Amino acid sequence: MSEPSPIEPRVRDRLLVTAFLLLFWIPMLLRSTVLDGPLPGSPELLTKLHSIACLFTHRPDGWSSYHVQIQQQDAPIWRTLDQSELFPLEPFGRRSRMHRLLAAWNARPGPRTEDMARWILLRWVELHPDEPAPVALRFTRTWMFPSRDQPPQQGWRHPDYYEVPPDRRRVIVSYSVDELFAEAR
Repeated sequence: MSEPSPIEPRVRDRLLVTAFLLLFWIPMLLRSTVLDGPLPGSPELLTKLHSIACLFTHRPDGWSSYHVQIQQQDAPIWRTLDQSELFPLEPFGRRSRMHRLLAAWNARPGPRTEDMARWILLRWVELHPDEPAPVALRFTRTWMFPSRDQPPQQGWRHPDYYEVPPDRRRVIVSYSVDELFAEAR
């Protein structure tokens, strides 16, 4: 009886492995070891895949937090809303859905932030019918730089807007309620 011949990979299989190595694995290796940013000329989808595959190649200097705040009639101070009430799902790393969206939108004002502001106002009024309606809403961003001397206790938590020094706070956009719902009237 003769020995069976080894199974040869098909040409299609060899091409798929070669394409994977050339289009994904080698560029990912370059991105994670040599290059600081995306590969020049690479498609957006490939850049996103490489970013996911190359997670945590560089230590972040600080963390951003996004806040939604309302101002009520005759109240001089902006009140920071509890995001867990509006966005109960924490998809990853203690970031709310709002955080993910604002980060994806580069924390810039625009039609998407207007739509989200309208939704937040309607939802907040629905959840709190006994409280005075807000007259304005704003999105803000803060960033913190943790210290080795004072590490976060009991894990990371997003600081309140007013806990952060003023030089590390930024208002992304402010809307008056009249401005947001002017089209509906």
